[in-house]
Amino acid sequence: MYRLQNLEKIVMDAYALGSPDREEWAEWLAEHHVLVVADYATKLAEQYGADTELSRAAALLHDVADIKMKRADPNHEQESFNIARAMLEETGFSDSEIKLIVDDAIRYHGCHGEERPVSLEGKVLATADALAHLRTDFYVFATRALGKQKSLDEIKDWVLKKIERDFYNKIAFDEIRNETEPDYLLIKNLFSR
Repeated sequence: MYRLQNLEKIVMDAYALGSPDREEWAEWLAEHHVLVVADYATKLAEQYGADTELSRAAALLHDVADIKMKRADPNHEQESFNIARAMLEETGFSDSEIKLIVDDAIRYHGCHGEERPVSLEGKVLATADALAHLRTDFYVFATRALGKQKSLDEIKDWVLKKIERDFYNKIAFDEIRNETEPDYLLIKNLFSR
């Protein structure tokens, strides 16, 4: 577990550096999203029999390029993969562990279109990320940040599309989906007005 503690410190230190090229809300993401996803991933891994260390590592790194660049940057996804690989190598994860974390869990955690993670750890990460969106004030904070760039109608459209993907595509476990349905419906009703 030492390597996981070391990884968490490296990730949090990287967010704390405050690169001027990243999103204004990147520091908020570190504490209120990345660590929340990691905690959900740890609990889900224990509940469903996934490797807790690999699940938490994937959660800590799932959008790690946020430490240095905006999401709109076309290189964001590839840079997340590169940074994740480097941090995992630095902290002693094996090649096979890095492949599972980066090439499955992180790569497919967004569950866009028909893409889904194959590994149990990847399913845990996708579910944990959805829970961190649906069960926290993520959408309140995200819409506040988006309000500087988009109209109210554009924000509502963005939220309604994203919560559908969070609820239907990303949650890999029926029991968790059933437990989360009230949160999903609350957000959906709020942004449907």
